[in-house]
Amino acid sequence: MKYLIIFSFLLLMASCQAKIIVVDPGGSGDAKTLYGAISLARPGDTLLVRPGNYGGAVVGKSISILGSGEATIQGSLEIDAPGCAVSDLSFNGDGTNPAVLLKSADNLLVRCSIKNAKTGISAVGGNNTLQENVVDSGLGAELSGPGCKVINCTFRGDVGVKIKSASESLVEGCKLLASQGILIESARKNQIINNSFSGMGFGVALSGSSENQIIGNNLSGAYVSGLDAVDSNDNHLEQNRIAGSKLGVSLRGSQNNSLIENICRKNERAGIYGDRSFNNTLLGNGLFENGNGILLTGSGGNLLQSNNASGNIYGVSLRGSVKNVLRKNIMRANSYNLRVDEGESSATPAASRYDFFIQDIDASNLADGGPICYLVKEKGLSVPFGCSYVGLVECQNISVKNQSISNSSTGVLVVNSKACRIENCSFLRDEAGVYLLDSTSLSLKGCSATGGKTGFKSSGSSNALFEKNAAYNCTEEGFYAASSLNLIWNDCIAEFCARGFYLSSARLCNILKCSVRKSQETGIVLSNSHKCLLKGNEAYGNEKGISLSGSNACNISKNNASENRRDGISLEQLSDAMVLGNIAMGNGQGIFIQSSKKVQIEGNNLSDNNRYGLRMSSSSGCNITENSILGNQIAGANLVDCTANYIYHNIFEANGMQNAADNGANQWDAGQNVGGNYWSDHEVQGNPSASPRQIPAKGVDHYPFQEPGGWR
Repeated sequence: MKYLIIFSFLLLMASCQAKIIVVDPGGSGDAKTLYGAISLARPGDTLLVRPGNYGGAVVGKSISILGSGEATIQGSLEIDAPGCAVSDLSFNGDGTNPAVLLKSADNLLVRCSIKNAKTGISAVGGNNTLQENVVDSGLGAELSGPGCKVINCTFRGDVGVKIKSASESLVEGCKLLASQGILIESARKNQIINNSFSGMGFGVALSGSSENQIIGNNLSGAYVSGLDAVDSNDNHLEQNRIAGSKLGVSLRGSQNNSLIENICRKNERAGIYGDRSFNNTLLGNGLFENGNGILLTGSGGNLLQSNNASGNIYGVSLRGSVKNVLRKNIMRANSYNLRVDEGESSATPAASRYDFFIQDIDASNLADGGPICYLVKEKGLSVPFGCSYVGLVECQNISVKNQSISNSSTGVLVVNSKACRIENCSFLRDEAGVYLLDSTSLSLKGCSATGGKTGFKSSGSSNALFEKNAAYNCTEEGFYAASSLNLIWNDCIAEFCARGFYLSSARLCNILKCSVRKSQETGIVLSNSHKCLLKGNEAYGNEKGISLSGSNACNISKNNASENRRDGISLEQLSDAMVLGNIAMGNGQGIFIQSSKKVQIEGNNLSDNNRYGLRMSSSSGCNITENSILGNQIAGANLVDCTANYIYHNIFEANGMQNAADNGANQWDAGQNVGGNYWSDHEVQGNPSASPRQIPAKGVDHYPFQEPGGWR
């Protein structure tokens, strides 16, 4: 408003001290062309431009140009003199040159309409003011002179305003409807205040810029980032409202910026995002219904204080970041309130991977009303009751008991710690109930994890005992271990999970007396996990009961793997396994062995399966003895492309289409003294007899038995 008053005052003074030159293309004025009128004018004069189309011109005198009605400039108007005032004109650009070029200082452009220009307005001189203009061009306004002001303007096109290598500019009260709102490049001490934005690229983008103020703006639309700072330091972003972008506010390679009381809502990836950004202050921001409320990756030394993160997928995420400080933040009703991890990758310097977990997070931070208990390098403590997240980083002999933790990325996080105990805790809808990373000599007892992704997770850990723990309805694994050594699960339960137990690259682990039921995929999975013992477990109603792949020298004993939709027990691409005394009944197949060697299959009950009791493919050197193979619907045993396997002292009875089939070179007896197998479809006399039994399509049992178990 003050600029309109100044402009009106200038016109009043001009009426007293200077003349008005009327420009009319019809010849009724003082000049027909804008060029002709400028040549007649003296400094201080006013050109009154009547409706019509005019060519462009160069203004080299301090005059005012006032449009009347539909006065349109076809081309470019260049202002070379200071103190000019231009208002109420329409500009139809030529697509190459700026429609209005302000080469001089202290000019005023008011209520003009500009379209079809590559650049609508270029302000090269300082202290120019653009007010209440409507610009629809590739680039609306480019400010390269210092101290320019853009007030209450509307911009459409590709880019609204670009501030390049300029300082102390002001953009206030504007509507920026361009794809990209305001670009600030290598500029400092500019102000972007109380504007509204809607676009698709960036709302306000700072590049190599510092000490700028971005305050009170409203940004909506599908921006890549509402407010984006790249390699920009010491900027102040306050009380902005950003909604519907991929990122609300993003700091990339930026330091010492202040983000205060901004509201970020429904931004796809994060409300506030920091990547390789350090020593920034995030204070009092509201972060609602975003992917992440605050997401820091590869960033460190930032202060997060008094922020409210509610209704996001992740409330606050620190990924691959170091030594951030969290105070008095409130996380509420997020899918996962707090996440601290290594991230997928990090450019942050760190002496070890554990540095990414060394954060300064005190109990003033609340998640769903409970304090966050994050301990670093502590010894001999008991975690207080009622925590909403427990972190143990490089700790020893810490006790965690009777906690009830929900909606956390990890309920209890244990990193590079030893001799800690976790007992009688419950975890509900946590991404991982308990996560052990590179920790040793741990005890977990009597805990339950329900409705999360993974109930109990271990990576790089050793000598841990999981006893009487339970995982229910986990979307991934009930119990997961990777690159771990000598872990024991005893009397644990996994029900209605995608997978019950999943061991990857683990060694010398024991799964004992555990129950795995109703897994969507496999109940117990071992992948590249060697010398493990699976004993006394129950695997019912899963896609597969027990499955080993590339896992050598494992012992699978006295398990009950029944009523699974596919295989009771499946062994693939491994050697030296022992499968002893298991029950595999009512499955698709009892035991399935593929591309394996030196497997001992002994004393198993492989009966009443929908397809085969035992099915082998491309396997060799196995011993199959003392198994009961009864009542399977297709066949008792089916060997395809197998060689040098010994199959003897087994009971083949009442299997559907055939008791056995073999197209390879295998031994169906162990000689006259030891004998072969019992066949319900081949009556003989003697234990063993000398009446050979042909095996379709190849193979012979030379010494079958008269009675089931006649060799005993």
